[in-house]
Amino acid sequence: MNQLYNGTSAYKLDEYERYAKQQSEKRVVRKKEHKRQTIAFCRFMTVGVIGVFLIASALVYLNVMMLRASTEAETLKDELALITEQNNQKEMEISRKLDLKLVEEKAINELGMQKPDNSQIVYVGVKQTSYSEVSKEQSVGKSVADYVKNAVDGFVEYFTK
Repeated sequence: MNQLYNGTSAYKLDEYERYAKQQSEKRVVRKKEHKRQTIAFCRFMTVGVIGVFLIASALVYLNVMMLRASTEAETLKDELALITEQNNQKEMEISRKLDLKLVEEKAINELGMQKPDNSQIVYVGVKQTSYSEVSKEQSVGKSVADYVKNAVDGFVEYFTK
């Protein structure tokens, strides 16, 4: 501005207008740059807020899933305890019903059965099967010559195949 005005002389109008135009163009460029930076900052903030929201949502979802799993595990543990208790009760009932003295007492009192006397013979049919096998060769009575002959036969058979 000092160049456009020299003490008492008048303004250099063409230079003043050029200077004013340059200043207004600079202001327009600065405003555009400021607007561009503001838009970029808003976009960055929007993406940041959305990212934070997504991360927070994922953490909440994971916590909900963990709570569901722990609740389900507790429910299953309660069911297991109940079933285990019922199983123990059933085992006790079965062991009581399989007690030989109780079976004998029930047979005598309710079914009218009697124990056999020493003079009576009681036959019990037991099914037996035999699973024994007879070997092909008997090693009893073999001589050294037989062992050598078998070894040579095996050797020849191995190389002739």
